[in-house]
This record gives sequence, C-alpha cells and structure tokens, in this order.
Amino acid sequence: LDHVDVDIARGRFTAIMGPSGSGKSTLMHCLAGLDTVTSGQIYLDETEITGLKDKKLTRLRRDRIGFIFQAFNLLPTLNALENITLPMDIAGRRPDKAWLDRVVETVGLAERLKHRPTQLSGGQQQRVA
Repeated sequence: LDHVDVDIARGRFTAIMGPSGSGKSTLMHCLAGLDTVTSGQIYLDETEITGLKDKKLTRLRRDRIGFIFQAFNLLPTLNALENITLPMDIAGRRPDKAWLDRVVETVGLAERLKHRPTQLSGGQQQRVA
C-alpha cells in the first residue's frame, strides 16, 4: 500500500474493490490492526491504532471491530451458537439474550444453532461468522 487516504463513515457500507493482488486484503488487515504499517497512521474514531500495544489492540479489535473472513475461521468443535458468542465468552461477558435472539433471527439461523460448522452450508457458515 502506498499513499492511501480513506475515511469510512460510521454506519455506512463501503466496498473495497480492485484486481487480485492490488492490496485489498492488506488494506483491510491494516485498518483492523491485524497487520502493522511501516508508516502513516490509522484511526478508529479518535483512537490512533498504529501506536497501540498488543493488549490494547487486542481489546480494541475484540470490542469495536467485527470481522468476517473469507475462510470464516469458525471453530469446528463448537456449534453455531458457541461460535457466535465466542468473542464474548473470551472477554468474560454474557451476551444480552434479547440482542442474541435478534441477531440469530435476523440472519435466519434459529434452527441451526446446535449444528457444527461442517453441518452448515457455506452461506450458513458465513452468517455464523
């Protein structure tokens, strides 16, 4: 990446498009704090993430950034519900039942929550992720 300057407004959908090898994934990894940059700055709201230490960056990613990877990264030993709540479990938090019910209903997974990733279609796995 070279000389990238982008603002993404909260609550807006933004598409990052380009040919294979053009740096789309690298840009996304940098914006999410998964990759480090050699120069420049990245801000999430008022927080500059390029200077954060690992623990603070991990907390920021866990609490403020959502990821859906191409490979989904679901844990095969967990069922759909456990994969959905895993980030909260790791953080020692319990999901709000009303919120969880709304998420599950919105993505149409209510009947598949006890299924493991290998028992789900690709689309269902993506919705779990």
